[in-house]
Amino acid sequence: MARAGLEVAAADLDLRKWVRPGERVLWGQGSAEPLTLIEALVAQRSLLGGVRVYLSISFSATLQPEHADHLSFEGFGGLGTHARLAKAGLIDVHPVHFSRFCNDVVAGKFRPDVFFVQLSRASEDGTYTLGADHGYSAGAIKHARVVIAEINQNAPVIPGRGGVRREDIDVLVHSNVPMAEMPLAVPDDTDRAIAAHVLPYIEDRATIQVGVGGVPSAILEALRGHKDLGVHTGMLSDPILDLMKAGVITNAAKTIDAGFSVCCALYGTHRLYREAEKMSEISLYPGVYTHDPAVMAKLDRFISVNSAIEVDLSGQVNAEYVGRFVGGVGGQVDFVRGARAAARGRSFVVLRSRTPSGKSRIVASLSGGVVTTARSDVDIIATEWGIAELADKPLSQRRKALIAIADPRDRETLEKSI
Repeated sequence: MARAGLEVAAADLDLRKWVRPGERVLWGQGSAEPLTLIEALVAQRSLLGGVRVYLSISFSATLQPEHADHLSFEGFGGLGTHARLAKAGLIDVHPVHFSRFCNDVVAGKFRPDVFFVQLSRASEDGTYTLGADHGYSAGAIKHARVVIAEINQNAPVIPGRGGVRREDIDVLVHSNVPMAEMPLAVPDDTDRAIAAHVLPYIEDRATIQVGVGGVPSAILEALRGHKDLGVHTGMLSDPILDLMKAGVITNAAKTIDAGFSVCCALYGTHRLYREAEKMSEISLYPGVYTHDPAVMAKLDRFISVNSAIEVDLSGQVNAEYVGRFVGGVGGQVDFVRGARAAARGRSFVVLRSRTPSGKSRIVASLSGGVVTTARSDVDIIATEWGIAELADKPLSQRRKALIAIADPRDRETLEKSI
């Protein structure tokens, strides 16, 4: 079905023409947030008769708790700057794997009423690309009742799976605003100590996936001496770009997508967005591909590294909740399962042994009983005190292995909790 493709100046965009009372609005995530459109929604919220907003991850300060006067929020959880909404108890959390969410959007099972999308400038043939995040946008464009696109001149043109045509869009608004940036985590000595335990498992010619945080940053920092690494990940960041430019990541040994760093999003600084556009070896794919464990299973020596808040003595992982939601399920389980299924693949969950206030992150029971990654999926847990290999181990051995990598000051208490 062809859409109107109507061009409207940002100052003239009246959302009452397009958004009905009670409807659900979804938009692109992270670096691909269409900030001009979100700001218009916030400014006009009192005129729209009550709108539900489905949230993924944000790096911007646009949404604030006071906007709940006319907007209601649901979504993945307190990801990025949405933590302020979660802290105020304003997000109705959907505990969903990112792969499942993307599949449901593509299949039309999860159908937003209105989709806001940030697109890059048009190519010579008149098509637009999905810019810095290809996760679920193509499916949302297909199934949403209304599609409003922000054509941002700063959004990078990155090769991906198909383009977006004018007839796919109801309303086009042009902008030249800076894209949202993801703050870069700077590793400290504790992060580097954890990374040192993981590093021996990452061989030359391995393919890696890393999440965000100090430890993943420390691991990428420590890979400078490796050769012919590959990348298959959810988000490609500045440190990965640096390893590509240094010749450490070549993707030459990948058993699929050889020669390409595959991701579904670019999350980082403006430098990343500018330089990635010039690198033909970066390819963005939708989340139904990047987060599919069956795809990852085809990657020899696939190493997945993700962070956690706490781990209990059976190996259950909480990566999203500590008295309130500060994260979401996201893609952690997708990558854990993909790495476990890959030939010579390994999956790591990394965390500091203690919180800044001195509480153990190796615990007898998880906060709020929230389990992000099941004990049956977990492979290896790493802290600054060592490695606990849990896969195929009984509960009795798991408890001993996890207590051994807890802070020494907490081990006696954990022993008594068994």
